[in-house]
Amino acid sequence: NQMDDGMPTQPQNQRGGRGNKNRGKRTTLAKKYLFGRPKSEWGKPPSYVGGGLGVQELTKEVLKEERISWSTPWPYDLISNGADDDMTKDGIPMIPQSRQKWYSLHMSDTYQEQQYAYQQMVSSLSANHHNHQHGINDPNALAIFVADHPYFADTVLQLAMVLYYVNDRGRGNDLLRRCMFIYETALPSSVLPNNNNEKNATSQRCDILIDIDRQPNSGLFSTLFRIMQTSGMTGCYENALAVGRFLLSLDPLRDPMGVLLILDYYALACRKSTAASLGGDRAVELGAAFIVQLVESELINIHYKYPLTDRHHWCPLLDMPSWAFSYALALYRLANNETGVDDDTLKDKANEALSSALSRFPMVLSKLLTMNSVNLQDRSFRMDWPTVLQHFSGDAFDSAGESGRETVEGRVAGELLVRIFVQRCHTLWKGDETVQWLFSCADKIVKGRQSESESMVNTTTTDAKGGATSDTPQSVIFPPLATSFSPALARYAQCDPSEYGDRFQTFPPEAINLDPNIVAHAMAFDPNRRGRFLRGGQHRAHAVGGMGGGPQQIPLDGALLDQLRGLIGGDIGAQEMENLDPDSPVMQLFLQSLLPWARVEGVRPPGR
Repeated sequence: NQMDDGMPTQPQNQRGGRGNKNRGKRTTLAKKYLFGRPKSEWGKPPSYVGGGLGVQELTKEVLKEERISWSTPWPYDLISNGADDDMTKDGIPMIPQSRQKWYSLHMSDTYQEQQYAYQQMVSSLSANHHNHQHGINDPNALAIFVADHPYFADTVLQLAMVLYYVNDRGRGNDLLRRCMFIYETALPSSVLPNNNNEKNATSQRCDILIDIDRQPNSGLFSTLFRIMQTSGMTGCYENALAVGRFLLSLDPLRDPMGVLLILDYYALACRKSTAASLGGDRAVELGAAFIVQLVESELINIHYKYPLTDRHHWCPLLDMPSWAFSYALALYRLANNETGVDDDTLKDKANEALSSALSRFPMVLSKLLTMNSVNLQDRSFRMDWPTVLQHFSGDAFDSAGESGRETVEGRVAGELLVRIFVQRCHTLWKGDETVQWLFSCADKIVKGRQSESESMVNTTTTDAKGGATSDTPQSVIFPPLATSFSPALARYAQCDPSEYGDRFQTFPPEAINLDPNIVAHAMAFDPNRRGRFLRGGQHRAHAVGGMGGGPQQIPLDGALLDQLRGLIGGDIGAQEMENLDPDSPVMQLFLQSLLPWARVEGVRPPGR
């Protein structure tokens, strides 16, 4: 998962001419692979013309020419008629349609045939659900399909995740990189992140967007998410942050993969710093600066449409508990640079941000301290947690102004986000200085509540008869601070917390009857091996067969038998057919095609 600069290479002049400088001056520019240099044995995925994937921009002309029924998805269509406004009539920030450029992957005919074959295999296996060896979760059938179709990205990704879950991370990483290599080869440079986007940002900024609901775009989103996930698990936080930023940029308003739930952690965990020119010798942490810039730019907002009423809910990024606390921590880190000089402005801003996060999401404080094994029982001159936590121990929330059902769904989603944040980001708040900072801001909130209630402690009552006044002390009971969540957070109600952990939950290969010999064929990657010398129905039998007893013969119905008899001009039962791989060497393919029982796969033989 390491980034590859892809430096251009220039071949040497093999003729050895010393005087002629024009001879051998041709240069070859190596392709820049952003997601890692591919292995030589992977070959080159076919282009769209050669039977692979392609990319097209979804312009009005393309949609009209190809008769594609597609429209701009919600909420990107809230600003219509190509307006340049960046805000709807209701005051909701939005991306102007003039800046939206939609792209989509599209499949060639050969790639669609592979997809149909995979769907038929899945349906055949699901029909045999009574047999424990068969079913949608049969990894051996999946491995055979990958061996026969090494450039079909969906099955390559599925097999990669199967290997990750059986703790075979080496081969799983190879397949995951191969899957990303297939997509990266198909994506043009205008879609991939590059430095030219920064250069053109001043002249005309365009947002490159991809609709996940349009096939086969979902495979690209899943592959990018898995690369981000596995990079973070291995400690490559910088790579995880880069992939996560690219994935979020493809659909920032809907965030279909839930990148925002973990992106702030990668930004704060990478701890990469660089010397800033505007600050002299002061080091600036890039991840913290990214969080501050993203929050203050207000480019990212959370949008959710309630399915029963079609009511549109939206909230800014700081309404997510994780980003509220991460924004404060990012400001705190920027305020304390490596030279030890504190920026008072940033420090005050960080204190204000943390106080706001604690006041809005008080339930997070005790969970963070518990996960970091902080002693919450003892008192000292520096920290008195038992007194402070009394104000942060409640889970009450304010539901005023919202309907009950939508508020409940938003609260359930909010508690899920708090769980994911505490589960993954608690280590960022483990330092002694950070814990002391947490206590200082929490204690400031408590003292602020006490000062506001001083007028209630000594109430002035007027004597109705003599007109005298008297002070009657009254005890004030402080209720716990209320936690409120925006209904827009219900967009993340279906997210799985295990997808944002630091490891996969693994199980032994024997639990799913994974055959290592079959997986080895999928890892070998020999395109010229596919389909050669497979007789009768063996090719299809390999795709759907079980583990033991060799390949199973699939019975053919009468109509298919008649069709095959017409193709080969004889009895299918008397003479079996030999499929030849069209990718074989030309001379070998020509000599083998002279045999009367041989046919080239995908080519109709002449009548005999």
